Amino acid sequence: MKLKKFLPAFTALLLVFGLTSCGFKKVATKASAQIFYDASPSIDREDDVELAEQASLGFLKMLEGFYTQNPKDKQVLFLLTKAYAGYAFGFTENDILANKGGNQAAYDLAMARAKRFYTRARDYGLQLLSRNPAFAKAQEGTLDDFNKALKTFGKADMEDMFWAGFAWGNYLNFNKDSTDAVAELPRIEALFNRMIELDDSYYFGGPHLFLGAFYGGRPKMLGGDPEKSKMNFEKAIEISGGKYLMGPVSEAQYYAVQIQDQALFTKLLTGVLAADAAALPEQRLSNELAKRRAKILLDKKSTFFSQSNPDKPKKRK
Repeated sequence: MKLKKFLPAFTALLLVFGLTSCGFKKVATKASAQIFYDASPSIDREDDVELAEQASLGFLKMLEGFYTQNPKDKQVLFLLTKAYAGYAFGFTENDILANKGGNQAAYDLAMARAKRFYTRARDYGLQLLSRNPAFAKAQEGTLDDFNKALKTFGKADMEDMFWAGFAWGNYLNFNKDSTDAVAELPRIEALFNRMIELDDSYYFGGPHLFLGAFYGGRPKMLGGDPEKSKMNFEKAIEISGGKYLMGPVSEAQYYAVQIQDQALFTKLLTGVLAADAAALPEQRLSNELAKRRAKILLDKKSTFFSQSNPDKPKKRK
């Protein structure tokens, strides 16, 4: 009798936990991903850069473990996209700049890591956006098809769109020698223009900040446009009230270098070095990394400007 009474309860337990180990793993993965998602702001607030870097690497491998158990989970795909792209941008790109024109082996290693991490971030990001059937179908279609698919995304999709686009765009930036990558540039531009339509203030003016680098980091024949670069950087800095320090750093790195204005380059970066990283506590880590990048860029200034270019303000038209 006791066994008969126990069996229904045991059966119910099996149902709750998914009946199979595979089902249980998916439930556990989803719960863990939610915990990591909720905890991710603590990394953004970290003021110890080395601690954040070490924690980020362990975080990435744990997320990939979650992915193998549940590769279609939206939150896992989002976290992998953001974490890989964020690590490559914040840490690996600083390593590239620090070794530019110096330790060639370290420079090559950092370049290879950036390409690898941005490739992974792009792949996870496209999987994330392809949960939208219209977007998935448009990936194989024309640019017009792609633009129509973008209209199916709304303001609630900004988080996914921004980090997937950030990963994809930076992947293209590190693969400029690929004709396939260059052919995708109009899609990236369209994706970020759609974000600006939906919410240009997202992530401290992030869509404008990306487009500032997009238009400033390439020659005109590949879509570069100094005026659009300047306009987008200024808008991003206005949105954040100047507190998000990657704004002026990126303006110096891309726009000032593009127009070969050493005075503007120096002014922007010295301003960042003098700024308080804690002024935007929810992005303390990004601001600390921005200050480090500002110092590296100033130290490497001679590698970005011709010797004949004087360090004095350019006349504005």
